[in-house]
Amino acid sequence: MFKFGEGVFNDEIKDTEISQNETPVFETDISVEEATAFWDKQFESVPEISMKDILDHDEEEFEFDYDISDMNNLLDKFDESRWLDLSEDEKVELVDQLVAKIAEKLGLNELPEVMYYEDAPGNCGYYYSGLNMLGINVCELNEPKELINTVAHELRHAYQEQRALNPETEMDYKYLTNLSNYISPLFTETGDCILFADYQDQLVEAEARAFANIFSREEMAS
Repeated sequence: MFKFGEGVFNDEIKDTEISQNETPVFETDISVEEATAFWDKQFESVPEISMKDILDHDEEEFEFDYDISDMNNLLDKFDESRWLDLSEDEKVELVDQLVAKIAEKLGLNELPEVMYYEDAPGNCGYYYSGLNMLGINVCELNEPKELINTVAHELRHAYQEQRALNPETEMDYKYLTNLSNYISPLFTETGDCILFADYQDQLVEAEARAFANIFSREEMAS
């Protein structure tokens, strides 16, 4: 799940003073026609994305081509038979190694900072947009399988944001559209959740779940 910070994926436009005297003038051999043709081509390459492209996705739609065979030794350390004998410091160290390895697989430009917080068990973690911070519920340290899933899921969100900030492909623009119109689950005063299906089935959430699945031991064994 995303937690959005200030100044990321919003439509606010700040006033900027531009001095005409400071505007540089460059000599160029490029004609107006050539420049127009260049920019027309650039804008033609931007796909038209609507909310229809963002809603109603299932994790079964997505396929990934990541070789994680070099992670077997690390993932084995998250086996419950070994995990329960570890100290909290040892568990945190392994989480840091897991974060670094998955971030490397994703090609993240910057390694997210890991922050632990206390909340109800159902709230597993967040990726804090704009802060490059991965939040993990401290109770997850007692659930190694869920911990792997949470780390992989939230780091996929970090990847989605990285691609959306400098979009090149059609999927990048879909990330951008989804993150600009992200659907968060809403809760009533009685604790009932509304918009859960829309939240669950939006592109970035369905894809993040699918990505996390490739790190499950059951998925790797099949």
